Amino acid sequence: MKRLLKRAAPKFALFLGGALLFAFFSNDFGLVDIQKTAVILAAGIDKSGEGYELTAQISVPKGGETAGGTASVELSGKGETVADCLMMMYADSGWIPKFDFCSLVLLGEEAAKEGAMPALNYFLHNEYMSDNCAVAVAEGSAGEMLKQTSAIDDTPSLAIHKLFSGAAEKTGAAVKNTLREFAVGTLGVSKSSFMPFIRTLPHESGTGSSGDTGSSGGTGSSEGSGGKSEAEGSGGKGGASGSEGSGSEKDAPVLFRAEETALFREGKMTGLLSAEETLAFNLVRGKVKAGILTVKGEDGEPVSLSIKRGGGSAKLGDESEPRAKLSVQLKVLVSDRTEEDFMAGTETNVATDEDERRAEELIASHIASLWGKCKASGCDLFLFARELYRKDPKAFEANVGLIPSGMGADIEVSVRGAD
Repeated sequence: MKRLLKRAAPKFALFLGGALLFAFFSNDFGLVDIQKTAVILAAGIDKSGEGYELTAQISVPKGGETAGGTASVELSGKGETVADCLMMMYADSGWIPKFDFCSLVLLGEEAAKEGAMPALNYFLHNEYMSDNCAVAVAEGSAGEMLKQTSAIDDTPSLAIHKLFSGAAEKTGAAVKNTLREFAVGTLGVSKSSFMPFIRTLPHESGTGSSGDTGSSGGTGSSEGSGGKSEAEGSGGKGGASGSEGSGSEKDAPVLFRAEETALFREGKMTGLLSAEETLAFNLVRGKVKAGILTVKGEDGEPVSLSIKRGGGSAKLGDESEPRAKLSVQLKVLVSDRTEEDFMAGTETNVATDEDERRAEELIASHIASLWGKCKASGCDLFLFARELYRKDPKAFEANVGLIPSGMGADIEVSVRGAD
């Protein structure tokens, strides 16, 4: 037996070595041939006369003396469906579109209002597309927004994607939604979901702060849509444009803002939350763990409260008819007070009872305004229909028409000083 094993071992080793060599030299190990493949970073979808216009932002090697960073070029195609647009882009450029690295799908405002799901169907069925890809609505044209020159990053889509960072969500400055979560909410019993709404602002005016009392430190003014642009034809079925331009207004650096939130009902955009209402939405969801809340102090001067801990919940009450219970609990410290009598020995980081009361009133007013927008738009933003369906299917059938337009809401806000 030992003699047989000694003879078989070298043969087995040779066979195993040959198999490994064959596997090594016959596989590309997922390498991308950049000469034949278009590595798409973001996709913008707009409505056109023929159906859709797709603008794909493609990563290309960055030339020049500066090392690092990512340059981009935009390809566009038109067709009756998004798949038709991709085929037209392939016919025009010879590049095979590859969505493995796509991190953002941007819907134009018109496409969002007419229906997001037909525009997103291709991406939901694409096996190489990540379900965790961020989705958002662009003010005006998505394609034109992707062609803007960002003041933050060489590639506009990467600058937009930075707005959805975990830090921004923790301050309540913006919301984030993914392709998967949007589809689950829209196709579920609630038939509702949301997306961040992106605006562009000129770099000069975008660097200032709104200074409005009661606004979140992570959010700016909801006014000023200076970056709105109209969709322009590409002069044919498809086209391409680089990220470098000829010095026109479109090449002036802009900032992107995502402080507003688009509301969807049955896949169609039906409402828009302001920056303050977006903050309230994040507070109720319990997403805010930091950030600044500014209120008027006892002497009428602004007092900035730093949020140290936050919690919130949205649930149905126990009444026979559906009723929302929206609550927020915050622990805060004073981070900035415009007037302070230091000689009196007042602790500057401790919120007074008046500071807490006014913060509670301010947040409650933002939540009430948020709930009014939900009722007016028909968007079941907190998925109460799904909660009721899981709890009591019979009650769901009897009351589904009341959610959310026929529902009242009880709002509870607690703001206390942190230990």
